[in-house]
Amino acid sequence: MEKEIMNDVKKYQKLEKLKKIRDEVQPIPWYFDGLESLCDRIHPEKQLLQVTDIEELSKDTKLFRFISAKANKPLAPFRAGQYIGLIVEIDGVRTSRPFSLVSSPNLYAYYELGVKRKENGFVSNYLLDRLKVGDIIEATEPLGELYYNQIFHGKNLVFIAGGSGITPFISMLRNITEHNLKLNVWLLFGCLSEEDILFKKELDDIQSRRPNVKIQYILSEPRADWNGARGFITKDKILDEINTVKDKFFYIVGNRAMYSFIQEQLNELNVPKFRTIFELYGVPDDVTEVIGWPKNITALDSVKVFVDFIQQGKKIHETIEVSCTEPLLNSLEREKSLRLIINNGCRSGACALCRTKLISGTIFMLPEVKMREIDQEFGFIHPCVSYPLTDIHIDLSLA
Repeated sequence: MEKEIMNDVKKYQKLEKLKKIRDEVQPIPWYFDGLESLCDRIHPEKQLLQVTDIEELSKDTKLFRFISAKANKPLAPFRAGQYIGLIVEIDGVRTSRPFSLVSSPNLYAYYELGVKRKENGFVSNYLLDRLKVGDIIEATEPLGELYYNQIFHGKNLVFIAGGSGITPFISMLRNITEHNLKLNVWLLFGCLSEEDILFKKELDDIQSRRPNVKIQYILSEPRADWNGARGFITKDKILDEINTVKDKFFYIVGNRAMYSFIQEQLNELNVPKFRTIFELYGVPDDVTEVIGWPKNITALDSVKVFVDFIQQGKKIHETIEVSCTEPLLNSLEREKSLRLIINNGCRSGACALCRTKLISGTIFMLPEVKMREIDQEFGFIHPCVSYPLTDIHIDLSLA
């Protein structure tokens, strides 16, 4: 009898153990298709990166190398030319900025980003002055559409870079070189001076080993002993390098002023827009200088923003006062007391991660931003490139 009781107790203990294991296992959802882990690998909601190396590239630019901060969470793969958004908290303000990936997409162990100091920059100055080896930082998945598409872009590629705009092209050239892709590439790299030519040693090496890659440096403020091209990247300088625009695809990366200038040059060369791709524009230093800005509104003007958002399961209503000439997203992030977290990536109106419902009021949106028709129809805006012209009401709970 005693032996039978002990056997029953052991059976009971075994069953309890199995029940506990079953309860701890996450149930398989009805929509599980066997690809969820792969999707999370390619498109993670966020990544945690750890700084392993910092290198000075020039007097105002540094190269940062990051590995995954989680040993069992590999970095998301990317296409050469894409970017990631670095998410930082600076003195209580949580914000992000996009930076192009410099590293080769064929190296899965780390990311490399080139960061240039922006005058009066908020995030760039923080990264250059305060980020150190060992620090952990949050990031988005790889984003962006500036990458080679063999179906539409053909075999003859023209890269036009201004200053730190060389960064995505370094990744693309590394990929082309490592795979020995049969592509013809012309790189026109515009800088102020020779000291500002980032990655020059590597670029010269690539050009020496790959006859299909031709590089021309064009300096606007060179020293007297500079023997290379001078001035700006004009239509004549472009033709001097590529001979003809026929069957060429153009990639352009730089600042807003450069984009306007290069677009004019390409228009005069009759390059169709479907044969060009521009990297993200970003926001202007002075939005009042943008075409279409109401001349009666200045940097001294401010309006009220009525904000609805969810906090601890409850819908909250708050009112803040913001400047008309600051992007709405920046103003919302600056309100430390609200602790708003608005998903975003590009800060240029392209990725649509920050899409927000505009209930009422009038905003000015940068003219180059292309909104999806469905967002326009239902009143959604991109606050990263939206400037409030009147009192507005937004609902962050409906994004």
